[in-house]
Amino acid sequence: MTRFCMCLLLLAVGCSQTESMPSNGSTDLGDSASAITAASKDANRDAPPALTVGSPAPPLKVDRFLKGEPVTAFEPGKVYVVEFWATWCGPCIQAMPHVSELQSKYPQVTFIGVNVLEDDDSAAEQFLKARGQDLEYRFARDDVPEGSSSRDGAMAKTWLEAAEVNGIPTAMVVDAHGRIANITHPMSLEECLPQIISGEWDQAAAAKQHLLSVLPDRKSREFNERMEAALAPGPSDKTQQELDRIAEDFPEQAGVIGLVKFRVLSLDGTKTKQALAAGHQLLKGDQGSNPELLNAMAWEIVGPERPKPPADELKSFALEVARKADDLVNNKHPMVADTLARALFVNGDTQAAVTTQRRAIAIAKTNPRATGLVEELQKRLDEYEAAGSVDKQK
Repeated sequence: MTRFCMCLLLLAVGCSQTESMPSNGSTDLGDSASAITAASKDANRDAPPALTVGSPAPPLKVDRFLKGEPVTAFEPGKVYVVEFWATWCGPCIQAMPHVSELQSKYPQVTFIGVNVLEDDDSAAEQFLKARGQDLEYRFARDDVPEGSSSRDGAMAKTWLEAAEVNGIPTAMVVDAHGRIANITHPMSLEECLPQIISGEWDQAAAAKQHLLSVLPDRKSREFNERMEAALAPGPSDKTQQELDRIAEDFPEQAGVIGLVKFRVLSLDGTKTKQALAAGHQLLKGDQGSNPELLNAMAWEIVGPERPKPPADELKSFALEVARKADDLVNNKHPMVADTLARALFVNGDTQAAVTTQRRAIAIAKTNPRATGLVEELQKRLDEYEAAGSVDKQK
């Protein structure tokens, strides 16, 4: 992944909460048609998930029970908690003692921990052999078709995906009528269980809450797809027009969109002035104090993977931006220092580039997990030192 893409990911996650993708909207159909399309999108965005609070519970389709008496169907008059977990999920493991306590406290409720999103079919079984003796509820393994990803498991698809749940642990409560009564974190179960058991639970309010919880992810997916569609044909004037339309619909993503516009313009050798204008416009807003964005802007100009050398005006701008980013992180981030060193190098200040790159390496070495980064930084330092030696010989 390039440094530019890494920055886009950081910025997008900071503005929303997930990354994925659904619907396009790049075709200009005129004002009236656009209004109809926008209304349709808004309606779809506000529609409840396929599985939500109040929906009939899907079948409990598991491959096998790993602990406790198997449950083959939800019996009328009984309440169930279906809790989704994986061995690689730390919060899932942390919630297990609490779920076990709830099973003891509410013996009339059947708790089932369903292992999902786990490609190793034996992982859950091994985990329960080592740690399951103190857990007082049932455990089952998702029914994953042979040769398929765990994301294709029956429970992952018909429960989690259908409810637009993007994380675990997640607990779904099935009421005495066989309907989903709540979708929540297992640590929050006691806030709803007594009322669900007594039949006094407000399902309408819970359904509304679940819908509100999925709306940010839907909006993020729509944004990602529209950006992908806008950039797929390659840079053009239409690209800029579509980016402007996306900016109107997603003002909270101004930093990401501005950075992409800057990138498109800066790579077009005929639009240096427009690129600089877009870059300075970004610096004026809140994103002008975002070191990740500034670092990506500078690297986009001076990075060695750039297909064509940048114009001198862009080189100078990159150095200005890289220095600001370095100041914002108090000269303590290795990647930012690396970018500044590169900007110094392409602007002809080889000695300053060497000094700054040595600082980047020193910072990276303080992180024991940054071995690969140190090697990458060292290669660039070698390049700068070699260039400095040549300069001295002239």
